[in-house]
Amino acid sequence: MPNFEKYHPLLSVHYELDWLTNFKLKSVATLRADETQAWISGRTRDTSIPETARYVNQAMRLVMGNKALLYGIGDRKTHDFLGSICLWQFDAGMTKGQMRFEQLPSTPPTVMTEIIPRVAGFAFFELGLSELYAIIPETATASIDLLEQFGFTATPANHSRTLPDGKKVPLLRLTLQRQQVETDPTFHF
Repeated sequence: MPNFEKYHPLLSVHYELDWLTNFKLKSVATLRADETQAWISGRTRDTSIPETARYVNQAMRLVMGNKALLYGIGDRKTHDFLGSICLWQFDAGMTKGQMRFEQLPSTPPTVMTEIIPRVAGFAFFELGLSELYAIIPETATASIDLLEQFGFTATPANHSRTLPDGKKVPLLRLTLQRQQVETDPTFHF
């Protein structure tokens, strides 16, 4: 089992991935309070700064316990907080893991276009996973389209998520296998 504490920061051409503690709590709280991002991720929405502080502390406990890697995404030039991305829910053999990502409404879509293959490549070629998956509501078409652009394949997850208005929406499991991207330089870490 790798020691997750050593895996920061991760850099891409334009962005830095670092612990949430290295970003302004108020910026992280803005993301955590966003109803759409909370719904897509299947989490509760934070309604206060102290709630977000507890979340950040819990995230760091998971990292220190080698149970999850949760990064804030920042602009390398301005250090502005843009979103977050997480690798977690690893199976016992550390061969499969779940990826979850969120972004502020003001974050350009190009950010995740650069971050997704970087994090997937890291998961495959540094952590040694053979499968990466995301659980997304079938109505979150922008997230689904983004993942499918990188070769993730959607199948029904046989679960649903309840919208804020009470309507239930089926979930999809989008999966990417390491062998699909072994020769693709976009994913090489």
